[in-house]
Amino acid sequence: MKLSALLNEEHVLVAPPVESKEEATKQLLATFEPDLDLAARERAFKQLLEREKRITSYIDHGVAIPHAKVEGLTRVLVGLVTSNEGFNAQDPPGATIHLLFLILTPHEKNTLMLQALAAVARLCHTKEMRETLRRAKTPARIIKQIEDSGIDVKSTITAADMMVPAPATLQPKMPLNEAIGKIIASPDDGLPVTDDQGKLLGELSSIEILAIGLPKYVDLLKDDSFLSQFEPFENYFQREKQLTVRDVMTREILTAEEDAPIIKVTNMLVSGRRPRLYIVHDGKLHGVVYRRDLLSRVLQV
Repeated sequence: MKLSALLNEEHVLVAPPVESKEEATKQLLATFEPDLDLAARERAFKQLLEREKRITSYIDHGVAIPHAKVEGLTRVLVGLVTSNEGFNAQDPPGATIHLLFLILTPHEKNTLMLQALAAVARLCHTKEMRETLRRAKTPARIIKQIEDSGIDVKSTITAADMMVPAPATLQPKMPLNEAIGKIIASPDDGLPVTDDQGKLLGELSSIEILAIGLPKYVDLLKDDSFLSQFEPFENYFQREKQLTVRDVMTREILTAEEDAPIIKVTNMLVSGRRPRLYIVHDGKLHGVVYRRDLLSRVLQV
């Protein structure tokens, strides 16, 4: 099913006079009558506000996708607000929304919600498409652009739907001190290591770095009381100026192709007890799937 088939012109609002995400959401909900009567719209709006308190619907690059599973709804409803000037995202502070997609599904249709969310995310992946949609002057033109994109609401959620860009990459020859600075500045405690062509070589995380400071074979000893006699991280400070990323990185990482089903990716993360899995194509890094994101983007839809 094409994503464009879920939209009609009545549910596309071009540059309405709104100042916030809440106002835009309310105006879109009003277009969903008669599928939702006034009481149902008020319940849906309350659900959306409660979810915003837990997890913001703002995803990045001026795009927000508020969504909810609604009791009594019999079909999926998708609406869109566009704004070239933008309006207040509220969370995160200072962010501006130019495209707001509202997705409502029947309460029991969890997979359908995931499929619709993934389709919208793919649609908004490129800057060119985001700019085209926000500048379009009529609902008919917007729907035509979405139709021409060829984006489908796929029956299978894949790794590509859940991956995000790596926040940064490290190179093998990089001094360890410099790499640690990048990891500290990153939202994650581990970063991929790539060569000059983008080929994924491994990763460096806080585990490998902290392990340098521990006495050798400490994990094999039954009695760790002797550790109090060691200067904290003495081994690290003795070697920090000589070490590079290549000396410390691990090559034992999880990887998958973009078309890997998300259930396979989840199994790899759980059985491997790893916080992240790297998406590769022809050996080159394309993105990262974080275990924590599966909680917010799959289990908390």
